[in-house]
Order: sequence, then structure tokens, then C-alpha cells
Amino acid sequence: MPANNHRLLRMMATIVCAIMFWSCGDSETFTIEGTVDGNATINLRFVYYTNGTLTKGVTAARDGKFEYKGVAPIPTIVEILDNDYRLIGELYVANGDRIECKLTRNAPNSIEVSGSDISERWARFLKANDEKLSSPSANAVIEDYVARNPSDIVSTLLMLTSYDASANALRADSVMSTINPDVRPGHLVDGFNTMLQRLVASTATEAVSPIPGINMRDSLVEINPADRPLTLIVISDNKGPGRSDSIVPALKRLGRKALRPSLQIADISVDRDTTAWHNSVRTDSASWKRIWVAGSLASPGIERLGVPQLPYFIVSDSTGSQLLRTPSVGRAEAFVDSCINSKH
Repeated sequence: MPANNHRLLRMMATIVCAIMFWSCGDSETFTIEGTVDGNATINLRFVYYTNGTLTKGVTAARDGKFEYKGVAPIPTIVEILDNDYRLIGELYVANGDRIECKLTRNAPNSIEVSGSDISERWARFLKANDEKLSSPSANAVIEDYVARNPSDIVSTLLMLTSYDASANALRADSVMSTINPDVRPGHLVDGFNTMLQRLVASTATEAVSPIPGINMRDSLVEINPADRPLTLIVISDNKGPGRSDSIVPALKRLGRKALRPSLQIADISVDRDTTAWHNSVRTDSASWKRIWVAGSLASPGIERLGVPQLPYFIVSDSTGSQLLRTPSVGRAEAFVDSCINSKH
């Protein structure tokens, strides 16, 4: 074989090997690149489940530009948060994907996406319905989409990320079941189904276990019913007006009683990020215990309580036995008052 041909074949073989190597490497990872509004220079956090394991990654956005590489052999939902753990975007990704996105801080539904048909359609829906998804009609908007698109995986993604299942667990289960099984794979919806089962499970009324969380100083603490004869557990988020209008005034009234050794008040936030929680409680002038739990209603200690809606109130004794479960702050306050007065 002439030397020139030999060199040509060797060069071609090298190029083919290089292409194969690049292709294999690319198919074993996914890439997310994009920009953050305002040309911000911040750390971004990426959180997702893969192979049953929670994966966390961090990358820096410099002058608003960033790139992140991860591994997801099975398609998964990636949450993108800023350095204060505020959600600023969500994507549906798998190995081999190269997705570009534009993120807006404090407005996760404003995300713009290219490079992935599913994530693009998901983002378009979020942006077009941003105002409705922040209102009491959010569930109805999602249910309408699901009814019109039962074979679209975006229906599943919306149920998992934007639907408030705590409002009516049985209805949530019914809506989810109308989605074609081909586009609601077990690795995505098993956790959601487990949560629904817990919302209606008999274990919801069993003894309250210690509840770990983060306090206002960002330290890990624990709410333990064994610490006092009586514990009022308040589970809420910052979405509704009821907190400032009725919950906080009631807790302030009970807070004065909490100075007695018989009562502790555990004000537990299930907000999606700590910043939203801090902003909602910093003017409370609280004399009671306040914590934030990661994972919302699926967090350790909260998940088994079967909280059907927010806000929700549980009163327990020192053994953790539940004496009262109610969505009414008025009823909770009256019950605690009666318990305290009966001991004096």
C-alpha cells in the first residue's frame, strides 16, 4: 500500500475514533448552559434524583453565563437554585441532552429553554400561565392541561412540580391516573404516589416523631414533643394571606402562654426555599420555635403526618400522641387554651 494511502487511512481511523470517543462521552452526560438575568455572578445549585440517589452540584455563573454537566442515565427533573436555595428554574434532562436556558431570579416560571422539546414545551406552559399558577386556580389550570394532553409527559411534570396535592389527595391521585402510563414512568411518579398514600394513610394519626429542621440562625435543630407536656405544631407556607391575618396573631396570643413549661409551639415552614421563609417570618416578633424543613410535605418527620392541606395544625402530648388535627387556627387555639386552663 502506498505510504500516502497508509497515512490517509491512519488519519481517517484516528478521526473516526475521536468522533466515537466524543459521542460516547457526550451520551454519558448531559449539559445545561445558559444565562442568568442581570449578568449576575453567583453560584448556582443543581439538584436531581438519579438511580435512586439525590445528586447535588454547584457551578458558578460569571457575568450571567454558566455551564453545568451532570449524569442522568434515566430522564429526570433538575431543579436549579441560586446560592440561597431559591428555585429559579426546572428542566427535564437525560444523558446526551445539551440544553440552553435563560433564567430569571425570583421568577422560575419565566424560564426560556431550547435544545429539548419536552423542556421547551414545559417552559412555554409555565411562562404563559405564570399568573394563574400563582393563584388559587393553579390546580384547575393544570387539570385542564392534563385533560387535553393525557399522552404528554409535560402533564406528568406539571403534576409533580406545580400541582398542590395537599388540597385534595384523592383528586390528585385521580387526575394523575388519567395520564397515559407511557408518559408517567415509575421512576418519576413513585415518590408522588407515595406522598398521596401518606396523605390518606392510617399512619397519619400515629404518634408524632421528632422533626428535624433549620432554625432562623441556619442551625440544625429538632422539634421533639417529649420536651413539653403539650406541643402545638403549625405547618404552613407563605403562599396564602392567612398567615399574617390569623395565624401569627393566634401564635402571639399562645406565645405568651408558651412561656409556661407546659407548652411549646413549633411553627414549621414547608416553603420551597429558605429565603421565602425568612421573608415571611422576619416581622413576626416570635417568642415561639420556628423551623424550615427541606422537602416540603415529604420531609422527614412531616411526611408520615399525612397533612391534607396548608396551613394545618396538630396538637400532641409528650408521648407524641395526636390530640387534635385541624385546618382551623381558631379551633387549634381554643383547644390549646382549654388544655392549659384545665391544668390550672
